[in-house]
Amino acid sequence: MNPRQLKILAIVLGAAVLLSLPRLLRDSESEGSVNVGDGFAFGVAADSVEGVDIVLAGDADTVRLKKVGDEWTVDGYAADEFKTSDLLDEIESLSSRDIVARNPEHHGDLGVGDDGRRIEVHVRTGEMLRFHLGERDLRSGGYFVRLPGEAGVFRLDGSAGGYLSRERDAWRPRLIASTDSAGLQEIVLRRADRETVLRRSDDGWMAGETPADSAAVERMLASLNSLSASGFPTEEEEATADFSAPDASIEVFSTVPELSLLLLSDEERGDWLARRSEGGEAYRLASFAVDRLLPEALIPDGD
Repeated sequence: MNPRQLKILAIVLGAAVLLSLPRLLRDSESEGSVNVGDGFAFGVAADSVEGVDIVLAGDADTVRLKKVGDEWTVDGYAADEFKTSDLLDEIESLSSRDIVARNPEHHGDLGVGDDGRRIEVHVRTGEMLRFHLGERDLRSGGYFVRLPGEAGVFRLDGSAGGYLSRERDAWRPRLIASTDSAGLQEIVLRRADRETVLRRSDDGWMAGETPADSAAVERMLASLNSLSASGFPTEEEEATADFSAPDASIEVFSTVPELSLLLLSDEERGDWLARRSEGGEAYRLASFAVDRLLPEALIPDGD
């Protein structure tokens, strides 16, 4: 090579070194990532998974997803089938080759220490597979993960880290009822000691012999099309809730009963507890949602 070619080659090599330095430095400081040959791999067939335990740091608590027959539960409550299906799809292909740290001294800072949060996947053979799920990587996205007994910490992209960071109630379905309002014939509304019976006629909805407030009826019917909870009571709140003496209720009929919902006012929280009259899980409903279901315009005070 002549001197000019050598100079060009030196410039190119120097530029390559400068471009690689930030990645090398970030890796040594546990910031960012570099790609390596061997990485984090946790693939398991979705149809072989029988349970997933999300064990919080220091064993403070466990969110337990468990397959019971063909359904999934979370800590004994029904789990949202779409959320569990998405999680199983992610678990089937968990992998990462983006390493962010090799030094065990960084494990605690990244949330993947031995006493940090861990994920335990139970498979049909009785085997349990584990990995540590750490903090979210705020710079690059994803979550930090580590296999037990391994020093390397990897950044896991995709949705799995977010799914596995959910609390128990975030796994539960919030849909209370989905009613086809077009086929409804009668609705019985009760609030305190007041009651209104609405019946559909050829001229619209009637309250007794009087046409019902059409705007209030439309808002109520829209709520019944998709009635969702704002949250859930605690186990203690649910155990002490006396639905045998509800503060309000709504019964919905087509040719058969479609929905019967009991409601208890929670003055301290400023919302309501709700449960189907035939039993089952209790929900929380925001006050504005109850006001749409049981509007004062349709249940006027008798005074």
